[in-house]
Amino acid sequence: MNCLKRIPRLLLFLALILFLEVSGLPAAPWQEMDLVIRSARIIDGTGNPSFLADVAIRGDTIAAVQRGLPLKGRREIDAAGLVLAPGFIDIHTHARRGIFDVPTAENYVRQGVTTLVEGPDGSSPIPLGKFLDQAAAARLSVNFASFLGQGSVRQEILGDVDRPATPEEVEKMCALVRIGMQEGAFGLSTGLFYVPGTFTPTAEVIELAKVAGRMGGMHISHMRDEAAGVIDSVKEAIAIGEQGGLPTQITHHKIIGKRNWGRSRDTLRLVDEARTRGVDVTIDQYPYTASSTSVQAALMPAWALEGGRGQVLKRLKDPAARARIRDTTVNLLRNERGGGDPQNVQMARCDWNLTLAGRRLGDITRERGMLPSLENAAETVLWIVEQGGCQGIFHAISEDDLESILRHPATMIGSDGEVPVFGKASPHPRSYGTFARVLGRYVRDRKVLTLEEAVRKMASFPAQRLGLQDRGLLRKEMKADLVLFHPGEVTDRATYENPHQYAEGVRLVLVNGEVIFESGSMQASRPGRILYGPAFRK
Repeated sequence: MNCLKRIPRLLLFLALILFLEVSGLPAAPWQEMDLVIRSARIIDGTGNPSFLADVAIRGDTIAAVQRGLPLKGRREIDAAGLVLAPGFIDIHTHARRGIFDVPTAENYVRQGVTTLVEGPDGSSPIPLGKFLDQAAAARLSVNFASFLGQGSVRQEILGDVDRPATPEEVEKMCALVRIGMQEGAFGLSTGLFYVPGTFTPTAEVIELAKVAGRMGGMHISHMRDEAAGVIDSVKEAIAIGEQGGLPTQITHHKIIGKRNWGRSRDTLRLVDEARTRGVDVTIDQYPYTASSTSVQAALMPAWALEGGRGQVLKRLKDPAARARIRDTTVNLLRNERGGGDPQNVQMARCDWNLTLAGRRLGDITRERGMLPSLENAAETVLWIVEQGGCQGIFHAISEDDLESILRHPATMIGSDGEVPVFGKASPHPRSYGTFARVLGRYVRDRKVLTLEEAVRKMASFPAQRLGLQDRGLLRKEMKADLVLFHPGEVTDRATYENPHQYAEGVRLVLVNGEVIFESGSMQASRPGRILYGPAFRK
């Protein structure tokens, strides 16, 4: 005690501060916070039941979470009756379509999304590092990350040719994967449905996946076939992870075409069986019964797309080749993305004719002077491709399959959306509504998920999948990416007919501790950061 008395009071004071910092206890009451959010219903992202508490934020970090927090904030917000959750992480976006035009990504922010992940479906910029530098220079409102696309890597080395790579070409592709991982990729994405990914043997993909896996990355797969071949495609995605030695993910999982509806029972069983034997396989999904991709990719055979646009046009001018292509297109309209009716195909964007945005294939066929039969609609598809092609929306998914996949514990949420210029073209409503739709339609209205489970699927689950140690949970010392919303009001407004409508019900969004959205308006702050993968080298 005598020694203790000799210690100056200042040292005791400093020791107390140090103790509070390292002990995990809340900051001392005399420490002023940048922001304190009071009386919120906390859904922390773990899936655990919600609780009432205050949250203090200092700088870019959550400083304390406690009921009746004895801290003062430079600013304080009364959140009584509202839910406070970790910001949502969208693990599958095509945000490079529009992010430099709309760096605020308002369509996502108004849903509570605070992190966008690019580079899916086997497509990414190469070199990736240069693109991420450009994104950083754009001063984004949200955090931004990317995968490296296997299709883009293959195109760099082989072009759009339909043949296996030589051993030397495989080694060159592996080198590009190593570079991409060092530049910040979170792993390897495949788009085996698309050219040139569709020309890739599974064994070739596995060799590239091994490189990403050894560097801490994961694999995320747009499967080879989401319709008649969906079972074999799920097996292939699992095999890539199992033999490649890395986590693997079936992205935007869906079952296309009426004759295939119900097969989610089999695909989910395959996932469960793989997980039981130790394969780290997961799923992501968007909550809509329509998909979106280019008309040519969806409604033409892959062989017809080999070699790029010049070769496609050459084949369409050859009567025999055109007849073969048209026959396949008729089948795809009948049994797969056409859903058996040309009216199920909707144009989202046609750069060569902006007036076609939002129009249905049957109506366009009729305006060309033909009855909207499947055969005539197929001719209209080939005409559209000849003119320049379109992005399309395809209504051919079952609500029952959607809900079965959504319920599965290995499923997280990803929009597959973009960053639209408001009012331009007619994009899929998923770009404006995915996360709000889960919270409104599938939590509140249909009760497919609890609110706690939905937030887990949108926040901590994708964060864990990506290896983001400081995001996805609402707890002390995590980054302050947060969303405050009204659980009874949050809803998506975007429709297929009128997609340019922002989601409603989100009151406040913070990224890295700064308010970027409040009271219905975007704020001036743009604190988003580039998030780099596990092998990143500066």
